[in-house]
Amino acid sequence: MKKAIIFLVIVAFMATVATVAFGRTLEEEKQAVRNYLNVLDAKLAKAKAAKQSSKVNMLHAEKNATLARWNKLKASMAVAPAAPVVAPVPPPPAPMVAKPAVNNGLFGWGINTSLDGQYINTGKGSISGALGLMGNVVLDDFVGLGPMVGMSANTVKFKLGAGYYAGGGNGLKAIPVYAGGIINLPQWMSGLDSYLTGGLNYVVYGNGKTSGKIGGDVYLGITADFGLGLGKTGFQIGYSVVRSNTATVKGLALAVSQPINL
Repeated sequence: MKKAIIFLVIVAFMATVATVAFGRTLEEEKQAVRNYLNVLDAKLAKAKAAKQSSKVNMLHAEKNATLARWNKLKASMAVAPAAPVVAPVPPPPAPMVAKPAVNNGLFGWGINTSLDGQYINTGKGSISGALGLMGNVVLDDFVGLGPMVGMSANTVKFKLGAGYYAGGGNGLKAIPVYAGGIINLPQWMSGLDSYLTGGLNYVVYGNGKTSGKIGGDVYLGITADFGLGLGKTGFQIGYSVVRSNTATVKGLALAVSQPINL
């Protein structure tokens, strides 16, 4: 029977401690301890008045144990300092994507031109022919001839130009204007680009200090890039005719065409 009573007292004590530890706030526990200490102090005063030394000692021990439990409970229920608030780190900036460089030409005009050096073999004169230099503006296919025949829009180009010819064994001197075109052909000869080019010329000033007559040319050409930053240079072979008022040169012709973007 005594063991059962002792067990019930221990269970009641543990329940009290659990209630103290988990069922109340720190301020409520403080008030409960204060009330209990007041009760102990009243009992101490009464025991001292009755000169009950053994009870006084027991009450002092109980008071000290209560204060020890209170200090331990207060330390365990102390609120830990809040962790400092760390500002979120902003995401790294998006990498800059370099835009591809746009080639606007030598002067920023974006005009495609070509400079053609030509030689017409006549079998006459100090160099057995005539020399010519022609400058052209190269235009895109504004008519849409390429797509009309099932080819790409870059297949056909147009040329408008002017130049100067001299020699040929008969003293040709001529300034012609020129209108023609370019037809880009499929690649051949180990991937070289090839093309057909040709057109009509009309001498606006030449021998006799007057205008001349209509001439023309037709060439087959291939291109090669020499890695000099000049683009693909064209090499042409064909037939050419230039007519001033009093002199004419015609025959097998060679030409070198250098594209220049202005």
